[in-house]
Amino acid sequence: MPAVLAPLAVGAALGIGAGRIAVQARPATTVRLLPVLSALCALTLLSSATAVALTLIHHRPGTTSVAVAAILLTAALCATAGGLRHLWHVRQNLCAATRFCRSLPRTEGYLLARSPVADAYSVPGRGGGIVVTTAMKSALTEGELTVLLAHEHAHLRHHHSRWIQIAETAAALHPLLRPVPDVVRRAAERWADEEAAAGGRRAAAQAVAAAAVARSRSLEVHSSTTLSMAGGDVVERVHALVDPPRLPWARTVAATLIVAIALVSFSALRTTDIVQDVLLPEHETPHLVLQR
Repeated sequence: MPAVLAPLAVGAALGIGAGRIAVQARPATTVRLLPVLSALCALTLLSSATAVALTLIHHRPGTTSVAVAAILLTAALCATAGGLRHLWHVRQNLCAATRFCRSLPRTEGYLLARSPVADAYSVPGRGGGIVVTTAMKSALTEGELTVLLAHEHAHLRHHHSRWIQIAETAAALHPLLRPVPDVVRRAAERWADEEAAAGGRRAAAQAVAAAAVARSRSLEVHSSTTLSMAGGDVVERVHALVDPPRLPWARTVAATLIVAIALVSFSALRTTDIVQDVLLPEHETPHLVLQR
């Protein structure tokens, strides 16, 4: 039973406390560890539901047990279908974004798109890159444009879209994890801001604010496979650049997340053992089981 409750408890704690974790942790810690822990929770929950269902069917045959097992297996299948559907949409959006990038002229390390919408974002993958619209380029100074490009390069260099997609897929599988992807996305923006602030924190803050003002006139929404310079909580990001927050608990939070990852991993292994014991009891050999 602990093997079943662990992913639920950790998932609930993550869903409730993800925002507080991000406040106390470094952006890189949030972006990397929260998706890993979320994915483990989601996969362990699915395997736990399967384990309980199989245990009920094999060891407690009866109408009630079969009904409960059917509910658990149906829920697991629906969650899996939701996760696969999300991945399919991500792939479709990424393919569309990649085709769009290939149609654009590349200049000075980025792709220039003619558009009245002021925007800039990164598209991961070999056929992707950094897309800057003509409206955004004309709205920024050379220095602000340099910061913008450094921000987008950070997204691509650290594979932020990949971490966000892991969190979003985990949330599709585990309903209690739905607040996590937004927290990870905001942390990714903060991490990219820190990378872009190498030339000066105030200059980076000014560039973030300028890009946000230029983009605020647009209602265009990009797919989750892209990350925009003007995305996230802009006021919070500018404040963090001008007055960097102190993080006295950053190491403690990181260590706690690592311990949680270890515990959920143990729970997943324990669940695997339960399924194995149900399908293939230790006192029976595979040969005997096949002969029945």
